[in-house]
This record gives sequence, C-alpha cells and structure tokens, in this order.
Amino acid sequence: MTIQTASVSDQSAINRVITDAVMAWPMTERAKRLIIPVLCYNADDLTFFQTIVWRDNHEIVAVAAWDTTSRLILNKGRANLLHGLFVTPTAQGSGIGQILMAEVAKRVAQADPLLDGLLIKAERVSVGFFEHCGLERIPAQVAEDYPYQFWKPLQSVPTR
Repeated sequence: MTIQTASVSDQSAINRVITDAVMAWPMTERAKRLIIPVLCYNADDLTFFQTIVWRDNHEIVAVAAWDTTSRLILNKGRANLLHGLFVTPTAQGSGIGQILMAEVAKRVAQADPLLDGLLIKAERVSVGFFEHCGLERIPAQVAEDYPYQFWKPLQSVPTR
C-alpha cells in the first residue's frame, strides 16, 4: 500500500473510485447518477488540483484532491480547500481516509507555512466521517454558506 501523487493517466481509476463511493451513498439512484459527473475529475482538474492516491496492489482505492491556487481567509485563519476525499466502499473503515487527510495536511503545511488549516465542504453523507476524525464543524454564518463545513488545523512544519 502506497500513497502517490496522481497523474492524468490515473483519471479513469480515480473516477472509478469516486463513482463506486458515490454509488454506496444512501440516496436515490437518480441523485447518484446526477452527482457523479459533477464530482468526477477531468484532465484539467488533475493538473489544476494537487491530487494523491492510495494504491493497494497497484490498484487505486482512494483519492484526495485539494486546491492550492487560492488562499481562503476564514475566521479560523488562512486555508486551502480540500476538494475531494473518496475511498472505495470495500476499503472504507480501514483508516485510509484518515491517513490521506493527514497526508494532505502535511503536504499543504510544507507547501505553504503561512496557512493555518484546511477547509472541508463535506457532502451530507460524509459528515459522520469528518466528525469521527475530530474535525471542528464550522457553522454557516449566512444562508448562502455551504451547510457542512469542517476545519482541519495544520501542524506547523519545522524549518531546517
């Protein structure tokens, strides 16, 4: 099992992970069919976002992507947005999601030591996961705010 930076050649496997994860969500089949194209990545996405994958026996079973191009300013501090975190249903509950999230946090902190955290805009079905991870829920300030937001503080990275 390894964590690797994704490449455009991983697009099909990444989208298969996303599709499998979404198909396991407790919602109508129609809703799943409508949301999958919105959540899947194209080649431009995979060059725009920083993306890592978890490989098990050379097969991608999880993916995490985040946006490093814009620094969000929140009450909590400066942040990058975790764009997506998906684990295939057969690998869920094994800790892979938590490991990937920790790896994203480590890479974000190393890339930009001025950032304070990660903002996660979770789907309703994944709220329990982020709560289980101990992340702080950010309440909506105005009606237009995304309803399921979480904050993951970054650990400072020692300089050498």
